[in-house]
Amino acid sequence: MTNPVTATTQADGSRTYTYPPTGEEFPSVTTILGATEGKPWLVPWSARIAAEYAVDNLAELAEVVARVAAEYAADNPDALAGVAAAAGRQAAVDLAKSEAARIRDIKRDTGGYVHDIVESLVLWAASPEGRGSDIALPILPEHLAGTDYDDSPVEDVADWMVEGFLNFCADFGPVFQAAEMTVFHPGLRVAGTLDSIADLPGLAIGRAGRFVPGAGVRSCVDVKTGKHLSVTWPEQVGTYRRCPVCLLKTGEMVPTPATECGAVLHLRPEHPRCYRFMLISGADDAAAWNRFRRAAEVFEGRQSARAKPGKVCYPLRADGTIRQPRIADLDGEGYGRALSPLVRALGADAGLEQLAAMDAGDCLKVKGIGGKTLDGIRVMLADHGLHLAGETPPIVKAA
Repeated sequence: MTNPVTATTQADGSRTYTYPPTGEEFPSVTTILGATEGKPWLVPWSARIAAEYAVDNLAELAEVVARVAAEYAADNPDALAGVAAAAGRQAAVDLAKSEAARIRDIKRDTGGYVHDIVESLVLWAASPEGRGSDIALPILPEHLAGTDYDDSPVEDVADWMVEGFLNFCADFGPVFQAAEMTVFHPGLRVAGTLDSIADLPGLAIGRAGRFVPGAGVRSCVDVKTGKHLSVTWPEQVGTYRRCPVCLLKTGEMVPTPATECGAVLHLRPEHPRCYRFMLISGADDAAAWNRFRRAAEVFEGRQSARAKPGKVCYPLRADGTIRQPRIADLDGEGYGRALSPLVRALGADAGLEQLAAMDAGDCLKVKGIGGKTLDGIRVMLADHGLHLAGETPPIVKAA
């Protein structure tokens, strides 16, 4: 089954799913894992890629510096020569820095292409008599054609990965029950798309955490194509298995099919027969589920937490009193768009006492202050025991 599109991907790569019964937006399982997983290897890898690109393309980078500097100077004839040179240098730096992102995107998109082929093959196998005459295999995206993936053509790497999936099917004989199924956990307020649910005939789960001969087992199988293993894979699969509801192609919400285990199908050219099929043991599955629940709690808490650690405090005055807060120091405390116009008009050192000496008309003369922001100013002053000139506390309270 392929579900209706319910996911929205943001500019930063994070993803949310619309939960049909309420219309709420749930963060994806992978977004939570990405936000809470440490990747200490990523910075050194990016630095190495940028350095290698710079060394291998010195002439090209020098040309970029000269060309961009000349263009900047032509567009800005009054600019100093050093400014134009700096613009050219920055363009070359940005080009070298972007190489890591380019390689990452190629690998990500190749993995997505392989996932699309796997889904089509699963649907083909599940079609009546396995014919699938109306199911077309995806075509390699144009931007991937002719590019390299770890020094091999993308076309070859993708073929090897697809071959790995076909070899897995030939070896294990899976009977697929679902593919690309969107699942929801309303309690945790998370969602995701599991790759497949498959029955594996003739197998059972042994005490050592491997398969043994048996009557068959139903597994939640996640397909991975990246080179590096991740500690978050069991957390991802374990969460998908425990999402209580799923979305059918018809738009109907139904209980998610129960599975007995989670597993990862790792498709890589370097593996024998181009795949490794890894069963997640019951103990590891339970531990991973507990880790994810804690990660979800941390993620949700940080989403609502403010970056400002606390309220700005001031020393005692000579007379033993403490000044009211500066307007600029109230940032991040929920007073919205009123602060910036007031700071621009009154100065960075202006305090609430200075604002309280103004009346409503004075406030409305400030550029950027309107009726709604004026109400916000009243609330801000009232929170600190103050009010606008000419107004009384009861009026402030009503506002």
